Amino acid sequence: MTLLNKLRIASGLVLFVFVLGHLLTLAFGLRSIEAMETAGRFLMGPWTNPVGGPILMLSFLLHGALGIWALFWRNRLFFNWGDSIQALLGIAIVPLLLPHIMGTVVGPAMTGATPSFKWVLAVYWMFVPHLGIQQVIALIVIWIHGCYGLFLWMQVQDWWGRISTVSYPFVVIVPVAALLGFVEAGKILLANSGNAEFMAPVRETAALYGQVGDQLWRIQDQILWAYAAIVAVVFAARAVRVWRKRPMVTLNYVDGPTIVRPAGLSLLETAQSRDTPHAALCGARGRCGSCAVRIVEGSGNLSPVGPIEAETLARRSAAPGDRLACQAMPVGGSVLVEPLFSPDITPIEYQALLRGEVPDPPVSEPASVGEGSQ
Repeated sequence: MTLLNKLRIASGLVLFVFVLGHLLTLAFGLRSIEAMETAGRFLMGPWTNPVGGPILMLSFLLHGALGIWALFWRNRLFFNWGDSIQALLGIAIVPLLLPHIMGTVVGPAMTGATPSFKWVLAVYWMFVPHLGIQQVIALIVIWIHGCYGLFLWMQVQDWWGRISTVSYPFVVIVPVAALLGFVEAGKILLANSGNAEFMAPVRETAALYGQVGDQLWRIQDQILWAYAAIVAVVFAARAVRVWRKRPMVTLNYVDGPTIVRPAGLSLLETAQSRDTPHAALCGARGRCGSCAVRIVEGSGNLSPVGPIEAETLARRSAAPGDRLACQAMPVGGSVLVEPLFSPDITPIEYQALLRGEVPDPPVSEPASVGEGSQ
């Protein structure tokens, strides 16, 4: 695994831990706003100090930059539905989350205010309700994006089979509890909106933000335009890289189809561009080895083995001549390949095969009356 891949995984894990803490804090709104504030001091406290804050911001910027970099190097924008949706959700995170960042990070830096959950709830439920809806959408988008990325990383680990059964309920329970807590806390705030003592901290913070409100909106607009320009430039540069004139390649499968198309795609992308099923448990990131193929003919027509592929092949004790379909790229001519794993193999079955175990065969349906009597 290259340094960039390790940085992308590490920064993603940091952000996932932060988002998880944020959602669990919101869930305490089911009890009270005070409970939410108390929980936030413990769950969000590690990210509000001189050490945790810079680590979080660096992780956010690094993960976003590496995501944009990965977008530039995509040979196919739509690899599969899950991967494509995750990429689109990742692009949407910045514009969806930016108002929250402006209000909780940039605003305090400009005003010296310390925004409480009561203040944030007042913004979303009273002052600018449409931002509350946007924040709910952002929560869902970030959670789906993060969980899918985490799933791709976890499901190729040796310990995945031991925790897979508890992972799926966790993915559903956390955001639902957070949304319910957000709604319940909002109801409490609205019920006490006429209480002068209860709303005093909100009015004080609102007065501070009122002095810099126009400036905050201008900065936000500038960031959005800059972000849109960066994304547009990356898509344009990627199009130039992908669609320049390339030689034709022929990909032949043993006992399978023959695919002819321009070079520039990996073996896996070439197969999927013609709807040919192929295993790829880690989402074509070169981590798992489930897309491995045996090169029967034409190994000289493939790109050299890179560091990601070499490490995974060595870890999986691959035989000479085996390549990862997601990494090996035909550069011209003809290649004959034989997939080593079934296209519909599951993570647990794959781990069992790597351990030298034979997975239980699927249970066949009982024969209906009269079958087999011919």
